[in-house]
Amino acid sequence: MSRRLPCFIATLVLAASAAHAASLDAEMKAVEKLRGLTFVRPVVSKTITRAELPKVLRAQMEKSLPYSPDDYALVLRALQLVDAGNTDLVGSMLDLYESQVLAFYDPLTHTYFAIDKLPSAAAGIGDSDMLRESVVIHELTHALQDQRFRAGARDLALQKDTDGGLALHALLEGEATLVMIDYVLDRAGQKLDDVLGNPEVLSMLTSSLGAADKTIDSSTPRYFAESLKFPYAEGLKLVIDGYRHGGWKMVDRMDENPPRSTREVLHPAEYFTRLAATSTPMVAFDDKSSLPHALTVEHLGEFHWRFLVGEAGAGWIDDRVTVVQNVKCDPTVLVDTRWESADRAHAFRDAYAAFLRGRGLEARIALDGVRVRAAYGADAKLMESFVR
Repeated sequence: MSRRLPCFIATLVLAASAAHAASLDAEMKAVEKLRGLTFVRPVVSKTITRAELPKVLRAQMEKSLPYSPDDYALVLRALQLVDAGNTDLVGSMLDLYESQVLAFYDPLTHTYFAIDKLPSAAAGIGDSDMLRESVVIHELTHALQDQRFRAGARDLALQKDTDGGLALHALLEGEATLVMIDYVLDRAGQKLDDVLGNPEVLSMLTSSLGAADKTIDSSTPRYFAESLKFPYAEGLKLVIDGYRHGGWKMVDRMDENPPRSTREVLHPAEYFTRLAATSTPMVAFDDKSSLPHALTVEHLGEFHWRFLVGEAGAGWIDDRVTVVQNVKCDPTVLVDTRWESADRAHAFRDAYAAFLRGRGLEARIALDGVRVRAAYGADAKLMESFVR
């Protein structure tokens, strides 16, 4: 289940103008000045109409997923991340993006896309050169991340690692948002360091992104809204923490060695401890399954478990979640998780069992020390053998 979904939206702060793909030279120079890094090559730009946007977004989504959009919807329902009663999840997701997007950078084609008109959600917000420029700055930071730190290649490598991909996007969006803030402050004659040294202003900056759901339609599935906000709100906190450790040079180090899990994003001290230690190669998530008719093997991470069971998702260490289909395409879900202590595992088991019962599902669950396995769905024999 790819978490590249926020890759092609501009920013959750909708107070901005549509960003036409005129010459990007001035904004590129501004990004270089702020970040202390230079672009390797010019950024290709293209303007599309808002009428063209739905088709473009769907194509972007299909490129970003390791399976079809219909299978993506099936996986979300099987994992109970969305309400089974929502019959048009793909449409809901595309509607959300269409309502939010102002511009986007596509790391697969290395192209900056501008859109000729504001989304309807931003109707009535006055046009402003400063606000238009801030959106361009945000997206050009993504281009810089791609050119200098292989962000696009890293993202593609994590296509089948949901948790790892979301963690990477938290870094990318947090950095781009901080560069955008720095740009606006610089134009106003203020220093980023001064603002970040003011606890009240800092709290306002981070909380404003967390409350950005005011611009999201109330009919949008909560999972889409929360997974959209996470990279911006939590990513900004992470990058601010890094910047306060050592300025943009520290952010360079973060780009070279991104967080590997949403746990590291949610608990920055753990991430910075690893960053300061001897670097160990990241072990790629193994998404292979020996089971016949396995649709996907997912790596959900702390963000997703907290979404499902709240605080009982704390203490997550690792997981492997397999979705298998029978001949009728009915799913069976096999969940294998590990926790930092037996107490955490016990709390998760109880909370997850209660959550599934609330969804009308009676799961087979096994607790073994710090390991919790759970199974539910159509294949009773498979469920029994999994938890045995």
